[in-house]
Amino acid sequence: MIKRLFSFYSLPLMMLVRPINGFYEMKFEKRGTLRLALLNFVLTGIAFAFMNQYTSILITERHPLALNSWSDFQYMAMAVVLFCVSNWAVTSLTDGEGKLKEIFMTVCYAMTPLVILLIPATLFSNILTGPEAAFYHLIVSLAVIWFVLLLFIGLIVVHNYTVTKAIGTAVLTFVSLLVILFLITLFFTLIQQLYTFINSIYRELSFRA
Repeated sequence: MIKRLFSFYSLPLMMLVRPINGFYEMKFEKRGTLRLALLNFVLTGIAFAFMNQYTSILITERHPLALNSWSDFQYMAMAVVLFCVSNWAVTSLTDGEGKLKEIFMTVCYAMTPLVILLIPATLFSNILTGPEAAFYHLIVSLAVIWFVLLLFIGLIVVHNYTVTKAIGTAVLTFVSLLVILFLITLFFTLIQQLYTFINSIYRELSFRA
């Protein structure tokens, strides 16, 4: 059972130490699967929920009873979708070779350090005293930096970019993500105002009737 599980999860584990080879096999040798990418995404959501709920109160100021794991998962899903769409839109105009599915898989596979390190860091936080909290933050920071590095390398491989071009498209991706967020916010604001306007007219007509 453990051997089969390790074999199923071997590609994300290989990416931790050999990311270029791992993402190359994912894209060109078709070793990566959408099912495994989705599993990694869900495991990351679970790891974040566990961290938010069970990190020592000496380290975090967030009260466990005030947290909503489902909302946190939705925000994470929204962030991933927006990033993937933004990156796909930008790279489509800059000769990127990655498909939207491959970009999503790259993001999810790059989350492996978060899956592996966040839960141990959370457990570790409960045996630390206040001055020792730096060790917890060190592990979490390592997981995030590792994730960003894997994501950057993965996008280079998937899009067949140089490092310089990948940095440029990363900046453009961030800008386009902000534009998309602005348009979404503007759209829902207009919808809300339209609803308020129609509702006020309806109430006025009902009152006069």
